[in-house]
Amino acid sequence: MSAASRRKRRNPSAELATVRVGKKGITAPFIEEVSKNLKKRGKVRVKILKTGLGDHTAKEIAENLAEATGSTVVQLRGHTFTLRKSKKS
Repeated sequence: MSAASRRKRRNPSAELATVRVGKKGITAPFIEEVSKNLKKRGKVRVKILKTGLGDHTAKEIAENLAEATGSTVVQLRGHTFTLRKSKKS
């Protein structure tokens, strides 16, 4: 195991966001992109931009996206959350 991968395992919150929710919010193409990344990587880090919040909270957006992709919310911190799904599914 390389030193870089050990650092990532110790501090997962240091990873950059994989995808970002913008002013259009959660759309069908966005859900497809997240699902594709979940299938490939097993987990996806999502950052919600201020314009992407609208009238919803970060928790509501995370739960809705998790339900739409069949994944679970692992961590929610501010406007950034992590979704995880087993690669088998």
